[in-house]
Amino acid sequence: QNLISAGMERDWPEGRGIFHNAEKTFLVWVNEEDQLRIISMQQGGDVKGVFERLAKGIKAVQDSVKSESGKDFMLDEKYGFLHSCPTNLGTGMRASVHVDLPGWTKEGLPALKKRCEELQLQPRGTRGESGGQTGITYDISNKHRLGYSEVELVQKMIDGVNTLWKEDKDLVAKHEAA
Repeated sequence: QNLISAGMERDWPEGRGIFHNAEKTFLVWVNEEDQLRIISMQQGGDVKGVFERLAKGIKAVQDSVKSESGKDFMLDEKYGFLHSCPTNLGTGMRASVHVDLPGWTKEGLPALKKRCEELQLQPRGTRGESGGQTGITYDISNKHRLGYSEVELVQKMIDGVNTLWKEDKDLVAKHEAA
């Protein structure tokens, strides 16, 4: 409904699409919630490789847009990249991993959400922002986009997920002993 009220769907379905490499590890999503969503992802724990692919891909897309249109991405010195979705103001970067947290699942979602808030993280189900939670696997990402560099946000996500994972081992042991 928010997309419609802002007129962001006026060119649908013709004015949008998703483009990806053969491996589907790099995607460019045009005119969905943001005008441009650039995604780098892969199975496993190679966060550095995913980040490097993202940085090279963003540069390639930016260079292509600039050579075609003569225009650059909208970047404000104070607020960072400007997006149609205000929650993405700043870097616009959401770094996330899928991780199994059986101990936190037994503690309950309110406890996990509270802990994530303390770690400046955001837990989601693996079905996306509004898809709900199933099982013990969570999508954990940085909560903030504004006021931090891309490297800081990725590091915050890595550190927070490592903390949750260590705590989860203790919670599993606690629940098995009970």
